Amino acid sequence: MPAIKTVIRTHLVDYWLWLIVPLIVLMSSFVVNLIVSISIGSFTTGGLMSIYGFVMSVGIAVIPMNFSFSLSFGIRRKDYFLGTISLFLLFSLIDSIALTLLRELEQLTSGWGTGLHFFDIPFLSSLSFLHLALLNFVVISHLFLFGFLLSSIARRYGKLVLTSLLLLAVILLGTGSVLMTYWKYWGEFGRWVITYQTDILWFLAPLTLLYAFLCYMWLRKSTI
Repeated sequence: MPAIKTVIRTHLVDYWLWLIVPLIVLMSSFVVNLIVSISIGSFTTGGLMSIYGFVMSVGIAVIPMNFSFSLSFGIRRKDYFLGTISLFLLFSLIDSIALTLLRELEQLTSGWGTGLHFFDIPFLSSLSFLHLALLNFVVISHLFLFGFLLSSIARRYGKLVLTSLLLLAVILLGTGSVLMTYWKYWGEFGRWVITYQTDILWFLAPLTLLYAFLCYMWLRKSTI
C-alpha cells in the first residue's frame, strides 16, 4: 500500500494535468457552443467529446511521464500499475459524477436558457442519474485504459510496433467501410446502432478489464 500511495502522489505532482487542463478543455468547448447556441438557438453539439479525447490522451501520457522515474526509485512494476489504475478509477468516478450533475443542471435550465444540448446527449437523456453516472464511469475508465494500453504497447515493443498496429487497424477499418458501402449495409448498421446504442456502450466494461490485464502483462516485461 505505501508504494501504491507513492505512485499516486507521483502522478499528482502533475496535478494540472489531472485537474486544471481537463477543466479548461471542457469549459472552453462549452463556452464556444453556448455562444453559438445564443446566436442560432437550440441545437445538439458533440463538444462533450473533447473531454473524452483528453481522457484518452492522459492515459497515453502517464507512462512516458513517470514510469522510468518511478522504477528508478525502487517502485515495483506491479505497484506502479496498481497505483496508476487506482488513480484512473478515482478520476473516472469524479468525472462521471460531475458530467452527470451537469446533465441534470442542463435539463433543469432547459439547455442553459438557450436550448443547448451539450451535456444532455439525446439518446441518453432518459437515463436516471445513477444509470448515466455508471455509464459515464464505464466509458471514461475505458478511455483511460485504452490510452494506457497504447502506451504500454509502445513501452514493451517499441513505437514502430505500435505504429504498425495502428496502421493495420486503419487499413482494416477502411476495408470494412468500403465493403459495407459496396454491399449497402450502412443503413442496416445504423438501425442496429440506434436500437442497441446504450447496450453497445456496456460492452466497453469487459474490454476495459482486458486492457488492464494486457497493460499489466506488458509493463511487467517492459524495460525502464
